[in-house]
Amino acid sequence: MKKTLFLFIFILSGCTMPINSESYHTSRDVELVNITLSTTAEKIKKAYGLDPMGSGAAMPGGPIRELTLAFGTREPYTKEKLRDLLIKCANELVDQVNENKEMQQYLIKAPFTIENVQIIIYNHDKTGREVFEPEISTAEISEGILTYRTTDPTEPLRFKNRIKETYAEALQALSSNSNKEKA
Repeated sequence: MKKTLFLFIFILSGCTMPINSESYHTSRDVELVNITLSTTAEKIKKAYGLDPMGSGAAMPGGPIRELTLAFGTREPYTKEKLRDLLIKCANELVDQVNENKEMQQYLIKAPFTIENVQIIIYNHDKTGREVFEPEISTAEISEGILTYRTTDPTEPLRFKNRIKETYAEALQALSSNSNKEKA
């Protein structure tokens, strides 16, 4: 009888006692980062037909230092097209951050600049596979430097060539190409 009563009380207390579980609360700065990255990725997808592949943020110790978006193509793009997309996507992310007044208090420095964003584009063929040299396999802008990488099909895990240019050089190249097309 005592065992049954003890078992009954034990079961009853287990059912009525609150379960001690920790709840995870997302801070406001993390919420704003997540909203900004997802909104920007969706805008870029609609505007340029790039497929969002990932996002991230550098926030060690609290302040937002850098935001990252990664995309994939549905067909191989040239270096010129990738340059254009990197500039447009990076500027879109910078604009989204700077237009969000609430987010400003969480930035390492305001306003955010091209130095604070990273855009990565993985260049794919029409079947969704990686492209190899002479085509660009990845293109990125990070800390204001654009980098284009090629991959050798015999060593697909290593980049064969890296071509770098500054943001200013990329803008100049876009301007030169635009002037040539107008002529």
